[in-house]
Order: sequence, then C-alpha cells, then structure tokens
Amino acid sequence: MIAVPDEMTHLIDRAVIAIREATNILAISHIDADGITAMAIVVEMLQREGKKHTWRNIHQLNSETIITIQDIVKEIKPDLIIFSDLGTGQFHLIQEYLLGKNDVSKIIVLDHHLPSGERKDSTILLDDPNSIEINPCQHGLSGSSDISGAGVAFLVAYRLSPMNADLSELAIVGATGDLQRYYGKGFSGINAEIIRIGSEENHLLVEKDLTFFGINTRPLVQLLQYATDPYLPGITGNIDACYEFYADLGIELKAADDSWKCWVDLKQEEKQKIIQKLIGIILDSYDNPTVATGIVGNIVTLQNRPPRTEMRSAKEFSTLLNACGRNRRAEIGVEICLNNQEAFDEGKALLQIHRRNLALAIRRVESGGFEERPGMYLVNDPETQDTIIGIVIGMAQGSRIIPWDRPVIGVSTNTTDDSPLVKISGRAKKQVLNKGVNLKDIFSSVSEALNKREGKLIAEAGGHPMAAGAFVHNDNLEEFLEHVSKELFEILGI
Repeated sequence: MIAVPDEMTHLIDRAVIAIREATNILAISHIDADGITAMAIVVEMLQREGKKHTWRNIHQLNSETIITIQDIVKEIKPDLIIFSDLGTGQFHLIQEYLLGKNDVSKIIVLDHHLPSGERKDSTILLDDPNSIEINPCQHGLSGSSDISGAGVAFLVAYRLSPMNADLSELAIVGATGDLQRYYGKGFSGINAEIIRIGSEENHLLVEKDLTFFGINTRPLVQLLQYATDPYLPGITGNIDACYEFYADLGIELKAADDSWKCWVDLKQEEKQKIIQKLIGIILDSYDNPTVATGIVGNIVTLQNRPPRTEMRSAKEFSTLLNACGRNRRAEIGVEICLNNQEAFDEGKALLQIHRRNLALAIRRVESGGFEERPGMYLVNDPETQDTIIGIVIGMAQGSRIIPWDRPVIGVSTNTTDDSPLVKISGRAKKQVLNKGVNLKDIFSSVSEALNKREGKLIAEAGGHPMAAGAFVHNDNLEEFLEHVSKELFEILGI
C-alpha cells in the first residue's frame, strides 16, 4: 500500500468505482514526458480492465482546445472523461463545456499543477457526485516534488489492481521528465513510495552512478562531448579534448568486437577514475563546489526495458518521450510506453530532430538572443516552437548562458495551428524561489487582472512556482510582460 492522505484516498476510491462503472471512456493528457507517461498508464489500465476507450494528447487545455475536445465528445459519446497532467487550472472549462453534455456523466481529473483561489481547498469537490479531482496540492503535498501527473495516474491504476505495479516505471519516468527532486538527488514523498513498489517487484533498480545523459547509449567520447549538466569547461563540445581525457586515464574506448564502449560497459574501477577526474575539473572551474557532487547520484534503471537503448534509464526515456511530444507526435510516445517497436523506431528519429531544434535554439540564445528587463530575462524567439520554448530557456539558464539571479521568461509566436495566442514559459532557479518568487501565481494574477479589465479572456496561466506557462493574446503580449516584469522587480529589487 501507499500512504496518502485520507481525503485523497477517498477520491482515488471514487475514481476506481467510476472507471469500473463506465462503458465508454475518453482519456485526455498533456504532450510532455509526464503527460505521455500518464496517458500510457491510463490506457494500459483501461485495456487491462477491458474498457472501451479513446485517447488524445493535447498541447494545452484552454478556451480553444476545449472546443476540439467537445467535438470529439460529440462524435464518440463517452460516459466518462479522464484528464491527466492537466485539468486543475481549467476545471471551469471542463464543467462548462463537457460535464453533463453528450452522455458525459462523470469527469476525473488526475493533475499535480497548482490550483488557484477557492479550489485550493479539496473539500469543495469531495462530495461532488460527478466531478472527481485528484491533485496532491489540495492535500498538503507538493506537485513539484512529491508526485507528478503520471504518479497520480499510477495511484489510481494501482488502487484498481495491484497487478498494475509494473506501471511504476512509467510513473517514475514521468516524474523524472518533470524534474521532480531533479535527477540523481533521489525522490521524496509518494514518488519514493512508487520507487519502493517498483523495486520490490523488480521493475526498477536504483543505483549510485554517473548522472550524465546517455550512460546507456552514448559512446564514451560523446558522453563528455555533449555533457551540459554540468557544462565541462574545455571538454564539452571539444572532441579532441574528450579523446585526450580518456587517453590520459588509459581507458579503452572500444570493446574487443571493435564496437564503441558506453558508460555501462566500463568496470567499476574505470568508472571511479573517470569520476575522480571529472570532479577535479569541475572544482577547478566552478566557484560552487556542490556542482561536483551532482555528477553522481541515484540512477533509475527500468529493468524490463531493452538494455543499451533510450528506454533503459528514466532520464533517457523521459527525453525520448519529450522529443515525441515537442515534435507534436505525443501519440508516438504513448505507443513507445506500450512497447510498440515501430513507434520506438520513429521516436528515435524524432529524438534526433528534437536535439537539432534545441541545439539551434540554444545557439540563437547564446549569440545574444535574450534581453535583460527589471526582475527577469526575456527570450523572444519567433523561430523557436511553442512546444520547446520552456525547455530552451531552462537549458540556457542551466548552462549559464543566461544568469541565475532572476527568472527567465520565454516567448514563442511559433504556435500550433497558427493560433492568435502566444505561448509564454517561465523558469526560475531555487535561490530565486527562496526570495519569494512564484511564477505560477504571478502569471495567474496578471492574467486575471487583464481578463477582468477587458471583460473577456485575454490570458490563461498555470504550472508550478519554478516552471509556469501562459497563453496570451498577441495584442496584449507586451502589456502582459510589463506586468510580470513589474511584479518580479518588486520581489527581487533587480
């Protein structure tokens, strides 16, 4: 069993009953790694229960996409709709457009994003016979570190049947993709309970190892050449220096069959030599010695996934799924989770496109593509897709292209379906949050103020304190940014 608050358990039990009673179910989820894994958990759960179901991943749930969902509902006439990794911030839209219409008798929302206003109190929905919302934020838990959207979906699946314990791997991939506790530092809260269940059932293995991306798939030279977390001065991006690094340690780069070795092929003593040298390089290059401690941590291996593939570790798997979603092919990611080999082949191709798009976007930021404003840094890049702008600004700040002393706000007018709504993404480091910054609250308050003044929907916002997003009408973009800048300056004073 997993220990969760009593009220949350009550809602989970109600969700289980609703699923068992339903005859035709529509599942809707987000397109990032957390949303994709949440969807895969829901789909697998419904398949095992023999339930008729239809599923769709959407980029955002807002006043535009709710119409698309409404059209799907009219066509398939579900009696139950399950939303995962979204829905809390748009509950009013769900109830207005979907509940009680076209045979929809019940709604389940499995989310972890911060609610607002009176909806922070879970008691308002405890006795609603038709709406079941399960969100850790309404029960004294953190949706940023205790459990992700995929984790909430897992709680329902596991309560439905202990045979769904194998879906723990997808829950942890989702939490990893959502940067919960950040990779290598170990999971806390319900995530730790999910890890325990997965480990006891031999679905997950947690070991101390190098936290760099690609330990299962990248040849040793590329492991360092493309290392950005942390950035290795003199080595990252310098292939000759990477070869020299291993030569100095006497590490053979090829196996007996002439294939290139990956990190997982090395002996323990070889790993120790490399780690010690990396720590030395980092200590010589960074003022903050804790950067070095982050290169070794808890690595989550998915024991039932193919070795030496992008599906073997939670970190690489989440990146593969993000690549699918960010290239607007989230359905491929869901199929990969469901062990579709053809989808995996296509997903690897999307991963190459994703990496290229990110590299080009980061290069544009690096060449002066950001602006300093009071309280924030602004990246306004019309070439960067709305699906990756949040990743780009996070990477730019993570690699110190953009300073850490204030949040970075990204703007993308390269939106899905040529929408008049502009995508806004915000990212803030922990030290900025500690000064009182909450990006979700700021985005939401600015959106509400604009909507109230105009008497119509101008902006919609949601997310977490450190990672939030908004959709703003193009005509009001600059005004939205000015208000956000003002609020951040009042908190930070810079």
